[in-house]
Amino acid sequence: MFSKLAEKLNKKLNEDEEEIEFKKYDEEKKAPQENPAPARSSVINAGADSNIELKLAHPESFSDVADIADYLLDGCTVVLNLEAMEKAECLRMLDFLNGVTYTTGGDIKPVAQNTYIITPNNVDVQGDN
Repeated sequence: MFSKLAEKLNKKLNEDEEEIEFKKYDEEKKAPQENPAPARSSVINAGADSNIELKLAHPESFSDVADIADYLLDGCTVVLNLEAMEKAECLRMLDFLNGVTYTTGGDIKPVAQNTYIITPNNVDVQGDN
C-alpha cells in the first residue's frame, strides 16, 4: 500500500536540479488523476480560471491514507473529516499525513473538531488559528 507513496516521495526528493522546469502557476495544466477517490470523497473546483483543486475526504479506516497522501503529492488541497474513524486510527492517520505535509512543504490546520485542511506549499489559508 505504501510502495506507491514511497516511490513518489523518493522521486520528488531525488530529482536533479537540471530536470526541474519552473512554470508560472497559471500556465500549469493538471492531467486528470488515475486514482479512484477514497470512500465518500468529493471534488470541488475553485472555478474555470483557477488551478486549485480541493478534495473532501471522509476516510472510514487507515487504509484510505495512501489515496489521501496521493492527493497531497499531486498538489491538491484536502479537507479531511475524521468523524467516521476511531480516535486511535485518527491519530495514526494524522501522524502519517503530517509527515507527507512536512515533506511537501505544505500546511495542516484544524478547522473544526475532527476536521482539518491540508494545503500544498502554494496555497495559504487565512483566518483564526
